[in-house]
Amino acid sequence: MSQTIKNFLTRSNLRNLVLLLSLTSGAFYSIREEGMLIGFLLLAVGCFLHLLSKGVLIRNVVLSRKGIYGIIRHPYYLSNYLIDSSFCVLSGNPYLLLVYPFFFFWAYGPTLRKEEAYLSSKHDNIVTKYTSEIPQIFPDQASFNQWKTFFEGFCMERITRKECGRIARFCSSGLLIALIQEIKADGLSVLTDLIHPTWHDCDEFLFALLAITCYLAGLVLIKMTKRNRYEF
Repeated sequence: MSQTIKNFLTRSNLRNLVLLLSLTSGAFYSIREEGMLIGFLLLAVGCFLHLLSKGVLIRNVVLSRKGIYGIIRHPYYLSNYLIDSSFCVLSGNPYLLLVYPFFFFWAYGPTLRKEEAYLSSKHDNIVTKYTSEIPQIFPDQASFNQWKTFFEGFCMERITRKECGRIARFCSSGLLIALIQEIKADGLSVLTDLIHPTWHDCDEFLFALLAITCYLAGLVLIKMTKRNRYEF
């Protein structure tokens, strides 16, 4: 049973599970405007860190220690933590938000150990010093002293269409959860506003329009990435 759960809770399955539970919870749990603001703020910061970490990382070539990697060793995983947490907040389900950290380390723990073991085998002496000075996922007071080098090593050319497409999908998912919250709060009759929106009550229409736009943009960007890969 334990092995089955361990195999199920992979990184990709965790994201799918969080999205499913968040979308479902949105129909049963309510959220205030402050909670909605916090949820989208976490989503924005998570997406920003996602792009920043990808713009600094030179995978399998050098050990990244510049910029954001001089503050935490795994900023990409921190971005995933914040993005998933934003979905939990937008769902309005406090139990989902409380249990998510346990699921996160359960799913990401094996990956973290494997990656750091690989880096140690490639850069033994450097990694030992690096891991002793830089926090793994969450920054501490000492690492924040490196904030002046936050963007060091960043290159926009390293951010691919695929990554931009993923960001668009993250935004689409957050907007969809918020749309479910709006529909639940105002009643099913508000569905008519999605078809015939008015100037005074168009929140649901805007959420739906932005969600669809972000989803389609993400789909196009990812398809373009796959097509270019086949061409080469």
